[in-house]
Amino acid sequence: MDLDALTAELLSRPLDQFTPHRNTRAKELKASGQADLARQVSAFKKPSLPLWAANQLRDQAMLGELRSGAQALVKAQAAAATGRSNAGRDLRAASERFQRSLEAAGTAAVTKLREGSHATGEETLRRIREILRLAALEGGDTWDRLQKGALASEPRPGEDMLEMFAAGAAPVAGRRGEQAEARRAAELAQRAARADDELAERATATARRLRQEATEAAARAAAAEDEAARARAQAKKSQRASRPRGSS
Repeated sequence: MDLDALTAELLSRPLDQFTPHRNTRAKELKASGQADLARQVSAFKKPSLPLWAANQLRDQAMLGELRSGAQALVKAQAAAATGRSNAGRDLRAASERFQRSLEAAGTAAVTKLREGSHATGEETLRRIREILRLAALEGGDTWDRLQKGALASEPRPGEDMLEMFAAGAAPVAGRRGEQAEARRAAELAQRAARADDELAERATATARRLRQEATEAAARAAAAEDEAARARAQAKKSQRASRPRGSS
């Protein structure tokens, strides 16, 4: 069994079972003479909740659409950088397609969290989407490991993202032209990520406001109920006082 297979096995377990199962597996590997593999497994840190959730996605059709959407977006970004006719329209369509597939995959991952009684706040959802976004755009080993449920660390954007975009772009004017297009494409992707962050912040603020309004409304309703109870009690008291003496 290789490291990816062991990683997928560990990540397929409930998150609270990760550490004891990892330690048991490392001991078994060491006892069987696989010392190097045992050391690698022992060094595997418990994943973050978003990373664990992303690795729970097993719907290959959904993942295939996410990857296909990412590849289409990269090509559309490269075409837009050349000023090709209708490139802007194609870029918007590709971006919308990728966003839909990203939202679908993120929702599926959140469902896995809820099934395991884990917290599913806005920040968790944002990080899940970022993991899926970067893995789908980067492709290669990162994407292969995510598909197998064996992604051991959260992917990070960096200089290699330029190569990623250039690899998906059609040749324009040699390597220099590809890199220029890739930079523009990477900037567009980063702006989209910032827009997602801002959206999450607005959603969180709206949720806080709605909770506050609900709390205040509940307080007003309780006060109104108390006032109604006092009014009913006073009405009964007045009715008793108005009855002639000796009447029942």
